[in-house]
Amino acid sequence: MPPSTQRLFIAVYPPAPAITDLAGLVSRLAFARPHPGGLSLRPVPPEQWHVTVAFLGELDPTQLGAATVAMSEAVAAAPRAPRLRLSGGGRFDNGRAAAIWAGLQGDLDVLHDLAARLRAALTAARIPFDPRPYQPHLTLARPGDRLAPDELSEIMQRLGAYAGPVWPAPALVLMRSDHPVSNHYTEIFSAPLPA
Repeated sequence: MPPSTQRLFIAVYPPAPAITDLAGLVSRLAFARPHPGGLSLRPVPPEQWHVTVAFLGELDPTQLGAATVAMSEAVAAAPRAPRLRLSGGGRFDNGRAAAIWAGLQGDLDVLHDLAARLRAALTAARIPFDPRPYQPHLTLARPGDRLAPDELSEIMQRLGAYAGPVWPAPALVLMRSDHPVSNHYTEIFSAPLPA
């Protein structure tokens, strides 16, 4: 990665009660339990759990101002904050790149509208982002293909039955990923959503 760029994403972070509730379930799932040495199932720490709204990738620091303006415009045009709950889950089946995720319920139409407004504002500001169709989720682990079929089945069953507390999305947050130097995210800017 060139030192002049930053790896950025824009996300919604669930509040602490929602994280705590989901963490209670996740601590009992196969990817969170100890495994033999060398078998990394790559669980994501709860403090990093987020719902990506737009992935910007490598961005030149000179574009940060335009990105924060685009976020503020999207939030200003939003009629209200979506009320969400972490519920259900699934797996992106990409072999060694497979990820396990928690799903969302609630005001998904409001969240999709917010994502569309954000993408439109980013496009107008000439800020690049991942253009794939928006699929809101919260990544829990990236075990790839290193889970046994019975472990994966148990995880899908438990996630499928899960429904956490309802919460209003508090803000759009611009985050910098320090991976691969460290598994750490740094907040750059926050745009509070209307109550």
